[in-house]
Amino acid sequence: MKKLSFLVTVILFASMAHAQQPVVQQTVEDLLESVGGELGDDANIQDILDDLESLKQNQLKINWATPEEMIRLHFLSEVQINNLVSFREKTGTIYSLYEMASIEGFSPDVLQKIEPFISFDTEKSGPSRKTSSGDLFLRGTRTFQNPSEPNESKYEGAAERYYLRLKQTSSRVEYGLVAEKDPGEAFFSQSNKHGFDYTSAFANFRAGRNGNRIFAGDYHVRFGQGLVAWQGFSMGKSSETTQVFRSAQGIRSYSSTDENLYFRGLAGRINYGHFTIHPFLSLKKLDANLDTLDGEAYFGAFQTSGYHRAGSELTGENAVSQLTGGGNLTYSYNRWSFGVTAVYNRFDVEMNRDGEPYNQFLPEGKESLVAGFDWKGSVKNVFLFGEVAVSSSSGKAFLAGAILKPVSNMELSAVYRNINKTYFSYFASAFTESSKVNDEHAFYLGAKIFPAPHWIISAYSDFFRFQWLKYLTAAPSGGAEFFVQLAFNPSRETNFYMRFFQEEKAQKMISDNMKYNEQQKINRLRFNFSHGFNEQFSLKSRMELSFYSKQSNEKGILICQDVFFTPAERTFSMNGRLAYFHTEAYNSRLYAYENDVLYSFSIPALYGHGIRSYLNFEQQLGDKITLWLKFASTHQFAQKDEEMEVDASTKSEIKIQLRYRF
Repeated sequence: MKKLSFLVTVILFASMAHAQQPVVQQTVEDLLESVGGELGDDANIQDILDDLESLKQNQLKINWATPEEMIRLHFLSEVQINNLVSFREKTGTIYSLYEMASIEGFSPDVLQKIEPFISFDTEKSGPSRKTSSGDLFLRGTRTFQNPSEPNESKYEGAAERYYLRLKQTSSRVEYGLVAEKDPGEAFFSQSNKHGFDYTSAFANFRAGRNGNRIFAGDYHVRFGQGLVAWQGFSMGKSSETTQVFRSAQGIRSYSSTDENLYFRGLAGRINYGHFTIHPFLSLKKLDANLDTLDGEAYFGAFQTSGYHRAGSELTGENAVSQLTGGGNLTYSYNRWSFGVTAVYNRFDVEMNRDGEPYNQFLPEGKESLVAGFDWKGSVKNVFLFGEVAVSSSSGKAFLAGAILKPVSNMELSAVYRNINKTYFSYFASAFTESSKVNDEHAFYLGAKIFPAPHWIISAYSDFFRFQWLKYLTAAPSGGAEFFVQLAFNPSRETNFYMRFFQEEKAQKMISDNMKYNEQQKINRLRFNFSHGFNEQFSLKSRMELSFYSKQSNEKGILICQDVFFTPAERTFSMNGRLAYFHTEAYNSRLYAYENDVLYSFSIPALYGHGIRSYLNFEQQLGDKITLWLKFASTHQFAQKDEEMEVDASTKSEIKIQLRYRF
C-alpha cells in the first residue's frame, strides 16, 4: 500500500508539468494502442514509420495526391479517401483544413492527425530529378538482468543487439541495406565471421512515367484482403471499429528486421490503362530443423524466432530453400476495382508435420498453389469489399464486408468470414481471429457514433467458431469478443477515453490424462487521460484493470504516468514513464505501448508485482545528426504466497541510436 501511495503522489506531482509528443511517435502510438497492445515487439511496422517520417519531411500535396498515395497516411480509411477525392472533384482546389472539415468522415480528431503530413499546394510540380536524400541509422541495445539469465553464457555471442540501416531515396530510385545482430548471436566470430547475422538489401526503380516500377532484392506483397498474400503489419480488430477494410499496397521494398515475412528476388508494377499488374519471383532460405525418414530429409515446422545463438538455432539456419512465384492483376474503373491473385510455392525439402490432431488438415509436401479474386467499390453510401480464395489442398475461403453511414453521426461496419479447415496459404494475413487464416466461421459488427460535439462512442462484437481443434484447444470450439470505448476530446490539447474489452473462448485443459475444453474469460477496463499545457509540456495518465477467469480467478492493475518535454528551441526533447503493476499471475497480464527511439517500439507484457520506468532523450547535433537515448528498467518485487514464490529482480535496458542525414 505504501508503494501505491508513493506512485499516486508522483503522478499528482507530475501533473504540474507536461510535454508535446513528437508527431510520428504519437501517430504510431495511436495506431498500435488501438489494436489493444498484444502485438509483440517484433510486429512489422517499418512501412508505417517510413511513410510517416517521409511525409513529415515532404508533405503530401492533398490537391494532387492519388488514392494510392493517400494510403501512406495509414489512419485514413478507404471510405474517407473516396470522400476526399469526390469532394476535390466537385469543389476544386482545397485551401485549408477548415474546408476539409466539411468532408464526410473528417472529424476534428482526424484532421488533427493528418495536419502535420499534408500541404495545400496548388501546383503539381514534383521534386527535381536531381533531388535525393539519404540517412544512416546505427543502434545499439544492451539488457542487464539481476540475477542474470542462466542460459546467457551458453550462447555464441554477447548480449548486445546491433542494428544498421542505410537508405537512399530519389524521384527515380530507392535503395538500401539493413543489418542486425540479435542478443546472443556471434559478431565477427564463430558462425558469423563476416559480421551481422541478418542482412537485407533492397532497391526499386521507376520505369517510365505511368507509375511503373521494378523491385529487386527484398520486398513484400499485399493483395486483396489478405486471404492469399499479405506480408507485414496489418490492422485487425481495434478501437477504430469501422476501419475493417485493408488497403492493398501491392509490392513494396522491404527494410524491416523480421526474418520471415518477405520475399527475395525480382518483382514489378506495370500500369496499363485501367489495369495494374504485379508479377513477382522469389528464392530465399528458411530456418527449420531437418530430420530424415527412409533416407529422405524432411522438416515439421519453421523456426521463426530469427535467433541464431546456439544448438538447434544454428543447425536449422537456412536449412530449407523456398521458391515462390505469382502475381496480381487488378482492373480499376470509376472507383470500383477487381483483382485476381495467384501464388505458387515450392520447398526443396518435404514438409511432414507431426501427428498432432491440430495438424491433420494443414498442408504437407513440397508444393502448394493458392488463388483468389477480390473486389471493392461503392453503391451510394455503402462501401463493399471482399475476397474469395481456393488452395491446392482443396480448401476454400470467403471474406466479405461493408462499411456504411446510415446517418450523419453514425458509421457501421460488418465482416463475414467463412474459411474451411483445409484452406491454407503460407503468406495469408486477413481480418480473422486466428493468426493463421484457416478454419474460421465468424461475423463481426462494428459501430462508431458521434452523439455530440467532441464525443465518440466506438464498439464492436465478433463471434467466431472453429470446425477443428487448435493448438490450444482439445476439440472444436467457439468464442466471442466485445469492445466499447467512450472518448471525449474537448480540444486538440486534451482528450480522455474509457475502454472496456471482453473475450471469451475455449482453452485446452488436461486432467487425469483427459483433454477437454474449458471456457476462459478475459475482461479489461482502461481509463486514459492526456493533456498538453503548451507546446513544451504534456501529460498522459492511465489506469487499467484486468480480470481473468477459468478454473480460478485472477486480477491485475496497471497505473502509468507519462511526461513529455520539448524546449522552445526544439533541438532537444525528452519523455518518461513511471508505471506500477500488480497481477496475480501471467493470465491477468497487461500491456502498455512504450515510446522509444525512432524506428523502434515496444509493447511489454507486464505481470507479477513491480515498477516499470523509462526515459527517452532526443538531441539534434547540427543539421544532419540526431542522437537518441533510452534508459528502461523493470523491477519485480519479491513475492511469496500459497501458489508461487518469486525473488526480487531487476531488468534494465540501455539503447543508443544515431542518425546521419545526407
